[in-house]
Amino acid sequence: MHSVTTTIAQDRRDRTDRRRAVTSPFSRAAWQGRRRGARRGQEAVNTYVDVYEARWFYAAIGVLLLCCTDAMLTLNLLQRGASEINPFMAWLLNINHDLFFFTKLALTAAGVVVLVAYKNFRLFNYIKAGHVLYAFLVGYALLVKYELMLLSV
Repeated sequence: MHSVTTTIAQDRRDRTDRRRAVTSPFSRAAWQGRRRGARRGQEAVNTYVDVYEARWFYAAIGVLLLCCTDAMLTLNLLQRGASEINPFMAWLLNINHDLFFFTKLALTAAGVVVLVAYKNFRLFNYIKAGHVLYAFLVGYALLVKYELMLLSV
């Protein structure tokens, strides 16, 4: 009986560790999971989570709202004689203003989703992707403030 128990335990140890590979946030398991953070303290960097804190939702919504505000203010400034310096966005503006608006929003939304999903990952081994989202939030706020200043002149 003892040898059977030892054999079963040995078989379990011989299997590869399922936790060795990280689970992508876009996998089916991620939508059913309960991970709010790393299992161990030393795993806090480069880990995915399944459940996000509310601050990530608010930051993402803030960036998207500021993106929409930026697009609307850009269209107002263009009517007053300003020009778009981003060549891709200028090209979209020449085609259709609605295309410009929704492409700008879609590209920003895609970036926000990636930054939130990879919030614990370090970029260039230096800064967490989640902090980049906060930088975009501040950057968009400053850009909107600048555009409002231009409109008030």
